[in-house]
Amino acid sequence: MKLISYEHYLLNILQDFTDQLQDKVNTIENYLQMMEYEEDDQLPTNPIEYFRLIRRLHLDYLNWVWYLEQQPWEGLVSNINAIAPEMPSTTDIEEATSGLKLIQRVYSLPTHEMVEGIFQGIHHNTSLNPMECYTIANDLFKEKDFVFALEWLSVGAQMYMADKDNEDLYTQLGVPLVNFIELFVQIQDALGERSLAMTELETAMETWPDQASLGRAHSRLKMSIRIGEESKISKEVPLGVYEYCCTLECRPNLRLFCQYNTTASSFLRLAPLKMELLSLDPYVVLYHDVVSEKDIASIKMLAQNNLTRAQTFNPNRTLAIDPFRTTKGRWINEMEGVMHRMSQLTEDMTNLDLNGSELFQVMNYGIGGFYGTHYDFLGTPNHSKWDFSDRMVTSMIYLSDVPLGGATIFPELELSVFPKKGSALIWYNLNHKGEGDTRTAHSACPTIVGSRWGNKIFHISPSSIYLVLFHSHDQVDKRASANVQKTMPN
Repeated sequence: MKLISYEHYLLNILQDFTDQLQDKVNTIENYLQMMEYEEDDQLPTNPIEYFRLIRRLHLDYLNWVWYLEQQPWEGLVSNINAIAPEMPSTTDIEEATSGLKLIQRVYSLPTHEMVEGIFQGIHHNTSLNPMECYTIANDLFKEKDFVFALEWLSVGAQMYMADKDNEDLYTQLGVPLVNFIELFVQIQDALGERSLAMTELETAMETWPDQASLGRAHSRLKMSIRIGEESKISKEVPLGVYEYCCTLECRPNLRLFCQYNTTASSFLRLAPLKMELLSLDPYVVLYHDVVSEKDIASIKMLAQNNLTRAQTFNPNRTLAIDPFRTTKGRWINEMEGVMHRMSQLTEDMTNLDLNGSELFQVMNYGIGGFYGTHYDFLGTPNHSKWDFSDRMVTSMIYLSDVPLGGATIFPELELSVFPKKGSALIWYNLNHKGEGDTRTAHSACPTIVGSRWGNKIFHISPSSIYLVLFHSHDQVDKRASANVQKTMPN
């Protein structure tokens, strides 16, 4: 919403600029009309005409010089510069391109359909222009994704040639046709198609003989041909389960079931929750319709104005920006009102005491937003045998529906869950020995359409493990509970 408001602000500035320019044009046209301007060389025939000519050249044109030198739009330029720090950065552009690339690859979307705004057969009444296709192709080239870069560049070039009326506009905005030629040559060089690249380049040099950048590209290409550099194309790795389960909801065990949970806490005996059992080992459940629309709106309101780029723990256990996590979030300190209700709800669903757990985190994944495959447990080294101070359980509450994409996927389990507003996904990160369970590796699939909101909390309290193993699993996991009871300290 902030970006949309900034764009409206900039468009209004441009409209003010054109209005002021039009005022100047109108003033000049009125003067030309008053003078009955005609291109002729007839000499004045009387004293009045002589006087008018002398006066105009002595006074009017000095005033015109002053008028043309005035630039009332300097204030408009200052207004644009004032919001420059709020504009998307180079990193934002790169991550947006990466998001589109991931969407295209995961969901097997043809480039020409994406350009036309068609996703999985649905047209979304939008499309890209040649400049936008060039930007995507250029970023993909920098990422060494040459095949996709060539596809995007080719579609963009076709659109450019079909829209020659706007060539001057594209050039003014920094994307002349010669840029397409230069990028095409670079991509073909990287792919090892240097003869084709040389042919296109030499043709372009004949069309734009004064373009110095083409000459430099020609020198680089001749060097590549002379030293015989190998193709830089990398082999694509098939995504398999990830691709399939991001597209379709995966349920690996058809013998699991849904039920009204009345045992996870005493309160549920009075108000049971709808629970879908997704996996027994590791334990994964999905609760349906557990958060009201009013509470969802309140949570979003708490976080919306304070969202910052989400960070993850690196190997040194310090927080840092992760290029494989394009999301913004906020840790919620308040534990009153709606967050108190969320805390109580989480305790009812898990039968865990939240004392000692991390704060609630509200997250937003925008268009193309994703989170690469990762674990929630930290796997802290040098822990004693009975030290369970790790992220034992994760609770994810979905705060929005996502029309296309955005599933939470567990590739090792061949399990995926698509966001449904008001539902809650809960899973165990640690096994019965208190060690990180690598099967819980999970990912947020790229969001195609919509915005993915979630409220997440990690349960850390070591005393809660008794409650979960012996109560939440109840009849399902008595054997595991008995084994843990034998090994746990007094």
